[in-house]
Amino acid sequence: MKNRIISDCDRSRYATAPISPTRELKDQNDVQLLHAQANGLKNVYISNASFEADSAQLVKDQILIHLHNNPFYRVKELTHSYPYTTPEMGDLLNDINALFQEKMKDNKQDKYLFLVTSGLRTNETQQELTNRNRNASTQSAHLYGATVDVSYKEFYNVDKDTVEPNFYAAEALRQTMEDLREQCRMMIVRERKQACYHFTVVVCAPAQTVDTE
Repeated sequence: MKNRIISDCDRSRYATAPISPTRELKDQNDVQLLHAQANGLKNVYISNASFEADSAQLVKDQILIHLHNNPFYRVKELTHSYPYTTPEMGDLLNDINALFQEKMKDNKQDKYLFLVTSGLRTNETQQELTNRNRNASTQSAHLYGATVDVSYKEFYNVDKDTVEPNFYAAEALRQTMEDLREQCRMMIVRERKQACYHFTVVVCAPAQTVDTE
């Protein structure tokens, strides 16, 4: 069997949509949308029912993965999105954890995990958010499954099995996001009202992949 291996690349040159290195976390929806459309679902889902009917097949076909609580991060109970994302975003979440935990260990605070607070949305769920929040865009990057939100306000305490704020975790996560944005691994904005990082995975162009036995 052949496994598709994504070779390392200079994403500032070879990403599927334009991106330049920076440590600023200010990538707004319009630029994130370019990466979401290039790297996520080709067709967005209009209704919740249509997505729910297809979700198992999408996972089987490895188009999406189902996010679950795991030793790397926790998934908050979602009310206006689904815990699904692209495999590339799944890899990015794992890499965020690795770098985040490295920074937390330096402060002897490695008992905390970050929280995923939003995943894939349908037009139906996005419209519900738009009705509640006038600042919510009807054409959200979340519609394509390549975008998630992660809280910078609350974290999961493994020892206590509780969700709580932690200064060291917030700082470690900020530094992690800045590092990965500088590496062009993501497009990201720090949302104040929702207290989350809203980010879209950046993927190498198909020409930068190789097939190996």
